Amino acid sequence: MTDTPLVTAIIATYKRAGLVSRAIESVRRQAYSNLEIIIVDDGSPDNTESVVRAIPDERIRYLRHEKNKGLPAGRNTGIRAAKGDYIAFLDDDDEWRVDKIERQLRLIEKYDAVLCGVLVDGWRLSIHPRPTISLDDLRRGSFEPSGMLIKAAVIKELLFDEKLRQGEDWDVFIRIAERYKVGYDPEPLLLYSDGGYVRMTNEAREMTLSELEKRTAILHKHRQFFGEKWFNYHLAGNFISHIGSRRNKLGSIAYAVKRCGLGPVIAVIADKVRRYVRARTVDRA
Repeated sequence: MTDTPLVTAIIATYKRAGLVSRAIESVRRQAYSNLEIIIVDDGSPDNTESVVRAIPDERIRYLRHEKNKGLPAGRNTGIRAAKGDYIAFLDDDDEWRVDKIERQLRLIEKYDAVLCGVLVDGWRLSIHPRPTISLDDLRRGSFEPSGMLIKAAVIKELLFDEKLRQGEDWDVFIRIAERYKVGYDPEPLLLYSDGGYVRMTNEAREMTLSELEKRTAILHKHRQFFGEKWFNYHLAGNFISHIGSRRNKLGSIAYAVKRCGLGPVIAVIADKVRRYVRARTVDRA
């Protein structure tokens, strides 16, 4: 391994011609420059290709699916094509801080993968309290895939599960942590936008309960790993996600109670209230 290993940044994109250039520019601005930037266009019907090809940077490689295959497949296409010693992922509507790769490369010498802190629309998310991420941490919740840097050999072995519609990042984090050591940098190196456009994390606002059921495959796949306590907690969280903006609030809550029990629903709502209060009382990072 050289002192300046090649890092592959993978951006899988679909119908985001107006956003993807911002994500690409945040990679191009990295203080660490020995990068290849793989853009995987998942069959976009818009002008994504022309937007990407207009960026004057020989480090960029544009790949395209002729048919839309979904985000996990897009990431896997990038993984298989990657030439780097390390691989990082960036969603097409997120950005990295300029020192993201530089800091994580220093940290990854002790680990097989590293994750980092996040700013959401300028607000600092809760900081993970330890320098490592354990399986118990992943039972409680997931982390942002755009914050990961991982050894290429590890992710090429595991890949993303293309059968999962939601939670494919959580799934791969679990499978990584079961076999490898995962580190954490609390610095907010990932800049996450929860903008007014549709993204997987906010589309639940308009989903029916039957549609929300389809998003629980990750939980059923790892039900034994989660145990009944965390399985039911996360199941309840799925059914009352974005409850404040859902039309049938009481119906969603009643359905969650029926599927998961009253205790998990109360726990999820209490945690939502605590996070809301905390977000209104802390200063912007």
